[in-house]
Amino acid sequence: MKFNLLVNWKLKTFLLAIMLVFGFSTMQAQTVTVKGTVTGEDQPLPGVSVLVKGTSNGTVTDFDGNYEIKAKSTDVLLFSYIGFAAREIKINGKTTLNVVLKTDVAALDEVVVIGYGTQRKKEVTGAVVKVEADELAKTATSDVGSALQGQVAGVSVVASSGEPGAEANILIRGVSSVYGSNKPLYVVDGIPFEDDPKLSVNEIESIDVLKDAASAAIYGTRGSAGVILITTKKGKEGSLKVSANGYYGVQNITSSTYLLNREDKIYLHFLMAANDSSPTYYGNTWHSAEQNPTQLTNDTNLMNYILNDGAPVENYNLMLSGGKAGLTYSVAGNFFKQEGTVLNSNYERFNVRANTRMKKDNWTIDSGISFRVEDRKYAPWGILRDAYRYSALQTDLSESLEDIADAGNGATDSAFNNLSNVGRKLIQNDTGTGHFFDGRISIAYEVNPNLRLTTRASAGWTDGGRITINPEFVAYDWEGDPIPTEQSKIYNQSTTSEKYSWENIINWKKSFGDHNVNLTGVYSAEKYSYSSFYGAKFDIFNNDITTLNGATGDAQAGSGTGQWGQDRVNTLIGMLARLQYNYKGKYLLSASVRRDGSSRFGDGNKWGNFPSFSAGWNVSDEPFWEPIKNVVSSFKLRGSYGTTGNQGIEDYFYSSTIVLEHDYVFGAEGNQTYNLGATQIDYANELVKWETSISQNVGFDLSLLNNSLTISGDLYSTEKEDMLFSVFLPPSTGVGLGNNSDIVLNVGNMENKGMELAVNYKDRKGKVKWNAGLNFSKNTNEVTKMSGTNDIIYFDSEISGHNNDQDDVSVLAEGYGVGSFFLIKTDGVIQTQEELDSYLAEYPTSGAALGDLRLLDALTEDTDGDGVADAGDGVIDINDRQYMGSGTPEWELGFNASVRYSNFDLSAQVFGAFGGKIMNGSKAYAYQYGNHQDFAYQWSPQNPTSEIPVFRGIATHNNVRGRNDYYMEDGDYVRLRNITLGYSLPKKVLEKLSLSKLRLYVAGQNLITITDYTGYDPEVGNNGFSTRGIDKGTYPVTSQVRAGVQLEF
Repeated sequence: MKFNLLVNWKLKTFLLAIMLVFGFSTMQAQTVTVKGTVTGEDQPLPGVSVLVKGTSNGTVTDFDGNYEIKAKSTDVLLFSYIGFAAREIKINGKTTLNVVLKTDVAALDEVVVIGYGTQRKKEVTGAVVKVEADELAKTATSDVGSALQGQVAGVSVVASSGEPGAEANILIRGVSSVYGSNKPLYVVDGIPFEDDPKLSVNEIESIDVLKDAASAAIYGTRGSAGVILITTKKGKEGSLKVSANGYYGVQNITSSTYLLNREDKIYLHFLMAANDSSPTYYGNTWHSAEQNPTQLTNDTNLMNYILNDGAPVENYNLMLSGGKAGLTYSVAGNFFKQEGTVLNSNYERFNVRANTRMKKDNWTIDSGISFRVEDRKYAPWGILRDAYRYSALQTDLSESLEDIADAGNGATDSAFNNLSNVGRKLIQNDTGTGHFFDGRISIAYEVNPNLRLTTRASAGWTDGGRITINPEFVAYDWEGDPIPTEQSKIYNQSTTSEKYSWENIINWKKSFGDHNVNLTGVYSAEKYSYSSFYGAKFDIFNNDITTLNGATGDAQAGSGTGQWGQDRVNTLIGMLARLQYNYKGKYLLSASVRRDGSSRFGDGNKWGNFPSFSAGWNVSDEPFWEPIKNVVSSFKLRGSYGTTGNQGIEDYFYSSTIVLEHDYVFGAEGNQTYNLGATQIDYANELVKWETSISQNVGFDLSLLNNSLTISGDLYSTEKEDMLFSVFLPPSTGVGLGNNSDIVLNVGNMENKGMELAVNYKDRKGKVKWNAGLNFSKNTNEVTKMSGTNDIIYFDSEISGHNNDQDDVSVLAEGYGVGSFFLIKTDGVIQTQEELDSYLAEYPTSGAALGDLRLLDALTEDTDGDGVADAGDGVIDINDRQYMGSGTPEWELGFNASVRYSNFDLSAQVFGAFGGKIMNGSKAYAYQYGNHQDFAYQWSPQNPTSEIPVFRGIATHNNVRGRNDYYMEDGDYVRLRNITLGYSLPKKVLEKLSLSKLRLYVAGQNLITITDYTGYDPEVGNNGFSTRGIDKGTYPVTSQVRAGVQLEF
């Protein structure tokens, strides 16, 4: 009994001791709810991060600066906000903590990526601009380039097409090459890509654009067109964070090329008869009503079949991130789908990206993988132009689109052939698919606080294919008999590529008192291989069988190098040394030299050296600046000089190309032998070498009103030397007039000069917080040297006309910008007999008549001996083409603004381009076939003051030839690029939903465009600078309206 009592007493004593210890511990670390308000500059601060130090427990302040967080009474709270100095405050058992944050100029100085490292913006000496992901996300697009439009001064972004999946054309500080590549280099997490990597905006943390040569020279041969550095999102220490967002929208075409309807087309025929113009043109016989009564009742507009208003666009993103001490991770997924506004076109993309970072002791391992799948259906080529050619009086398409009837217009009628072309293209199936995989790993070892060694490797694989099926297509004449149409055909193309890179980086930084030194050394090696195979076969047996062996006709196939396929490999080796120095962060110096070796050049020219130098002065750090520092917070001057190269030429350019696709049959019929044939298809240029860019830049960065207002400006000049231009060989060489009639040599020089200005302002008044930004850029391009007699080269750029070489409109000419328009000048329409007599007296061989365009001679002769040409030769021909403008705008303007009140936010972006011209090829094609609505108002005796020329029905007549300036229009435009209205649910509601963020928004894109251009859209990019500003019935850019949601858990 005593023993039991003793045990019970000891047990009770032990339990009591445990309870006392536990109670004491609880009392020492009691959980409390801390509330308060965070202010700065006498205003509440929304979005301040409030974190329990050493944990992942945190929150952010609401719009009024209020916060509430649970923590232990002994914890320390960390308050941080961009632009303000962070504060750590012990709770010490308090339940209310009101915090005041002070402005920190150093904190306002953002960190930018400069390639092979980062740098405080205050210490940057080159022209580098940072764009945050929030700004990019405002645009619904499938490519990164389009999202940059209007965001960065000096970066000109023009849509190549409105087709789903099309990439934008990007020029950083103007044209960088004529024959080589003008694409900027993309670098994603340190890995280079020569094409747009097609990331979703949800994957991107920030973008840094290197614009001047001193900044881009560290990438040597590939930096001449600028560099776009992309940093993807990474995980942060803390509990799992899940974010999701998505939108759904519809697209519409906002303008059109207006064609004649039935009544106006009939009226045009009467006008042609009244003007003594033949009613028979292009084989389009004007049938009598008795022969073809439907001709007077048809009112066909093929655009009703081609265009697809209300086409949907949708985008969905999911991201998971988190981590713990020593390990962070993020996984992002994206699905993007866009239906085309032109029938039979669409684009789908699925992206997945995973990033991890492991850090232990002095070791850091970064790794990432990404996978992308693309499926695309291409719009039928030229389908809009085919529709411009078709008369409203012609028969309509059948409902099935698989067979059409001529309705009496004749089997050889060209207008009916146009209908056949459209009908075939509407059932054409042109699809492409691609699979893209990229992986990277980076291992860094910190030898000591000053020395860091890094090795980084990456690998990428792609495979893709494209199948184009032109199906069997049946048409019937008006008597029901079948009409021969274009032979059915199936194309099949497959491509594969591999790329590998390896970089070794050494970085040493050391401070010696007020002297700060940073040295970087890099050795890199890259290899890229590409292989493709093409096959085609005619006479499809059944339209439902979409394989090559489903056709029964002749076959075409090939690989290697030639018309039907190619295999190629190129390698690049680079070495870089860079020195960065500053004294007290006040005087800044940077110097680098890169040496690259490329397999694309022959012996003796494989290696190139690319040095750069830049300097800066933070004037506002000087003692004499103190009296005005409360007004002018910071002021920096900077200047740079650098060289870059361009290796963006074809592989094996230094060697002649031999192809095996020129087989030959020997012998007479009945005794023939088939022999494999090979031929040389181009001339070698074994002396081909780097195109070199030499760039100078001066600029300033200014902050005023306690950093509320920031201004940056730059002036630059870039000289391009040893540029690759075509040189035409004389007939005496025996090369003829075909593909071998020219050779590309390093014989040209070019110059870009320009200025850039960026202004940003942010402020807060009570509950209203707003910011606005304006950027302006102007670039002037000039070709300063060409070779010998080759002082002008016409690009393949005709917009209409049956003699294409005589109707090309853009040129490469010494003394002018690349892609300038050289056209025959017009001076209105000949309206009276007196005007006609005067014109014929001056141009007796012109054959002009009333209602024709008044074409003018180029002034080539000096009749009064003053040294100035004042007369022409009296003959209108192709030699009268003269400079009339350029398709490249002279200057561009971007404006961004956002305002937030309570839980509402509103943002808008406006973009404008000015000084460029557009050749309206859509109008020219409709004119050429007599179908443009203008012809209802053409000159006639009843309308003698009209400025619209008479339609003569002759294909080569000057009234419809595209080589004159009648079809050139001003390309100025201002566009409401984006506007977004959003609402974020209050914190109390979010807590009930177990969410940390829920934002709903509606947005519009390209809703308003102010322009005098009469075509579909003034943003005409096509496929490069040589066709910029030339509208050939380009797939139009659309407007969008969409609604979306953003969630965070």
